[in-house]
Amino acid sequence: MPLRSAQDLPNAHDRHRSPSLPSSDLITSVFGGCAGTRPEAWTVPLHAASRLASQHREQWTAETISRDPSADDHAVAAAKRLIDSLNATRVDLIGDIDSWVEQVVRAPDGGPLHTETIGSVIDRLAIAWVRWRRFSETGRPDSREVDPSLALQQFTELAEAFDVLVLDIHEGRRRVPRWRTLKSYRELR
Repeated sequence: MPLRSAQDLPNAHDRHRSPSLPSSDLITSVFGGCAGTRPEAWTVPLHAASRLASQHREQWTAETISRDPSADDHAVAAAKRLIDSLNATRVDLIGDIDSWVEQVVRAPDGGPLHTETIGSVIDRLAIAWVRWRRFSETGRPDSREVDPSLALQQFTELAEAFDVLVLDIHEGRRRVPRWRTLKSYRELR
């Protein structure tokens, strides 16, 4: 499912504007482990995006275990601890992306503020991708399962919205918030 590539952005090499961010097709290619050639400038967000998708796949499995009524208490407790650990890593990865964005993207003066950071949107994109892939693996849904085409539609819409956001940032029409997570999933020692 090819979406817009970063090279399709107008004025992508205009040094007077913010450097373009990776497009949704490049980000989603790393979700699936595609090892194509990537611009070195995007190493941080693409590496973090790849790890986010991996985290969400693992969390999906842990959540399935934690909700299994036949699972014993020890298995459920271990799954819940794993979910907390995965969430802690996830928050760190989102923070890595957002720190990178703050360093490389010059915020436009007076542009309207987007509601989420780039890291948060990439995280949601990873969740939507994993959900679509999981529902697609099950084949034909029964009355209790989600139709894979709905999951694909949601993923596609989010990917398209991400590309519009990237273009708006690049063109100076929108800015993203500087956000720091206030909830910690780390144990207090």
